[in-house]
Amino acid sequence: MATYDDFDGVWFTIQAIRLYQSEVSAELSFVVIDNHPEGAAAEPLRALADWIPGYRYVPFAGYRGTAVRDLVFRETDADIVCCVDSHVLLRPGALTHLVNWFEAHPESRDLLQGPLLYDSLGEPAATHLEPTWGAGMFGQWGRDPRVDDPSGEPFEIAMQGLGLFACRREAWPGLNPRLRGFGAEEGYLHEKFRQRGARVLCHPGLGWLHRFPRPAGTGYANRWEDRIRNYQVAWSEIGWDHAPIEEHFRELLGPDVDADAVFGQARAQSAHPLAVFDAVLCVAGDDETCDAHLHPADVAWRVERVQADAGPAADPEWRRLSRWRAALTAAARRGYGQVLVVDDPAGPVVPTRPDHRDRLAVVADRDWDVCLLPASVAGGDGSAPLTVAVHQRAYERLLADFPHDAPTFMEFRNAWDDPRRYLRERIADGILTAVDFSYDRSDDDRPVLAPGNEVIQLTDGFLVRQGSPPREHRLNNTAAVILELCDGGRTVAQIAESLAEIFALTPAPSVEVATCVAQLREIEVLAESGIALP
Repeated sequence: MATYDDFDGVWFTIQAIRLYQSEVSAELSFVVIDNHPEGAAAEPLRALADWIPGYRYVPFAGYRGTAVRDLVFRETDADIVCCVDSHVLLRPGALTHLVNWFEAHPESRDLLQGPLLYDSLGEPAATHLEPTWGAGMFGQWGRDPRVDDPSGEPFEIAMQGLGLFACRREAWPGLNPRLRGFGAEEGYLHEKFRQRGARVLCHPGLGWLHRFPRPAGTGYANRWEDRIRNYQVAWSEIGWDHAPIEEHFRELLGPDVDADAVFGQARAQSAHPLAVFDAVLCVAGDDETCDAHLHPADVAWRVERVQADAGPAADPEWRRLSRWRAALTAAARRGYGQVLVVDDPAGPVVPTRPDHRDRLAVVADRDWDVCLLPASVAGGDGSAPLTVAVHQRAYERLLADFPHDAPTFMEFRNAWDDPRRYLRERIADGILTAVDFSYDRSDDDRPVLAPGNEVIQLTDGFLVRQGSPPREHRLNNTAAVILELCDGGRTVAQIAESLAEIFALTPAPSVEVATCVAQLREIEVLAESGIALP
């Protein structure tokens, strides 16, 4: 279960399971995701592990919202996962029905749910949700008479409330990591199962009772803005039309609320260029210098602050590398396809021009391990901020290299000094494949050969000799042509267009040329223009 300041709910739910589902107790473990680990309930929740067998407490403050249910499936190694709200009671024998069903269907990809019970404990109240709107939620309670036989076979439903749901862990499709705050999972999650060829079933024996009243309040934020954005994000993923969302919430919010502004903000956030990344993880600065409010407002809602271990003698560089490792570990554990790691207290520099945004939009479809993005100007201490996207195919490689203890920390520091140099050298060695936008420039940038470089024509490209320090670089034919076009009169976009004409390419290879120009600047074959990204 996932919980937020609800110790009583967790306690009663788990103890009721232990008392009234004892026939399957040997097969049970408990995973509790605490979404407010700095709150008053945290220590009592943690202490439950001292006397409840198979209990594991997982603090998680990366983001807030009902979608942290996703971590229930990421954090367990159980074959079958039953996710319940932290204030749900199960009908006696419910888990026996669940276990028996999955034992009879060991390869099932289905989502298994059960009927919601009335508080009076009479007949089941609701077997499913009808796909209609009401009170800011998609889904209204409905009842199928097939539920009247508690020993009956499970039957297909469109959707159901998520107070209780179960599936094989390997069948879990995941929740969109861009969801924040309350709501939008009902209907969306069920459709994700169906789009993978699975069914959504109501098992009559899997009855559950939900505590809806909260006289003392919930404690967590429940904002319409979050819910509207969540529906937009979720429904975009599964290909559903957004029109019903706007129609319902415009009527709900009424004439006193500027609905256009609310929907405009939600669209801007859900369609932001950095939305191509499953997470934005900040590893920069000390804890007090990298709160989300220091990041640009249009991305702050997505930024997760990654905490550091104290490490050897609380060394600042160890804390930095520890946060890097924690970020990559979290990305791998959560199954993220690609994450943006921000090693810059000022936050990611977000491209604002259409062509820059277009480049980010195609990032997901390109073959890369890391994608280097613009960072803010280096600080007065000479530090070089770093903003880099990491693809899931590179997690294992980077985690093998990044230090995990004092000896490996010293090895890393001696070999590479910092993450920027490490990435550059791994890219140069061909160990990591990169797309480089870190030198993204304005239209005024016109690359030119750096002074003092000698260019020698070869049969298969160029040889570039540098005097101080003495170095030689061999450029293949394509890189040689790009270098020739870097005459100080053409922009990067114009160079790409010229290259397209020379090699009959459609469309112009804008990303490839920008990456090549960046690499030539990195090795000082091209002069540094010094023009910052607007």
